[in-house]
Amino acid sequence: MKRQTTPAIVLRRWPWSESSLAVRVLTPGNGTLLLRAKGAYKAKSGHMGVLDTWALVEVEIGGPLNSDFQQLYRCRLLDRMSGLSNSPENLAAAGLFGELAELAAPPGPDSGPVFRFLLRVLQTIHQGFELDDLLCTGLLDALSLLGLDPQLSVEPETEAPLWFHYESGGVLPLDSPRPEGHSRRITNGARHLLLNCRENPSILDDLEPALQEEALTILGEFLHFHLERPPRAWDALRQRQVTLNR
Repeated sequence: MKRQTTPAIVLRRWPWSESSLAVRVLTPGNGTLLLRAKGAYKAKSGHMGVLDTWALVEVEIGGPLNSDFQQLYRCRLLDRMSGLSNSPENLAAAGLFGELAELAAPPGPDSGPVFRFLLRVLQTIHQGFELDDLLCTGLLDALSLLGLDPQLSVEPETEAPLWFHYESGGVLPLDSPRPEGHSRRITNGARHLLLNCRENPSILDDLEPALQEEALTILGEFLHFHLERPPRAWDALRQRQVTLNR
């Protein structure tokens, strides 16, 4: 890879040697990359306190295209996203969306939409917006980036509950018999919530908790069914939310 400077979001980091770090980042132009930060633990490296998980940074990188690692030459902190550490729920939500963004942006292709999505979501969590509302819209956006938009429209429109069939990718026509495989009844309210919340986020205001819980349950099960590696952070986030809402 030609030496270049690019913004990046730190997805995770781990020790590589006594003085170096391995860092996985998401970039807008090259997807996810694995970087080697030589001497990162040395005070003069310029990396200490910069390569924190979920931080927005500017990095100068380069190296052979066939190499597993790209070399990190320089990094500069742009935004630490300190609000993510205000609660365990915030960190779990950041982990969830970080995992989904990594799945949607493998190394190589242009990943600008995925990078902008993750940056927007992390900044929203950092700024303290309602997490339950963000989960509905954020998960739908992530599914779209993964090419997994759930089918939620039906013709003709109906107020009756419908079958949501995970293998078929969404709701089935009215009067369909219960399908084989993993399926769930979806109420008209939850279906319309998922169908419209991205274009009209105000419908999430003063929403009945049971309706939002139904929508999130369906989205979570849809993710688990279609992804080869379901997000590890999902179960931790949902368990934490259930505990807090008791």
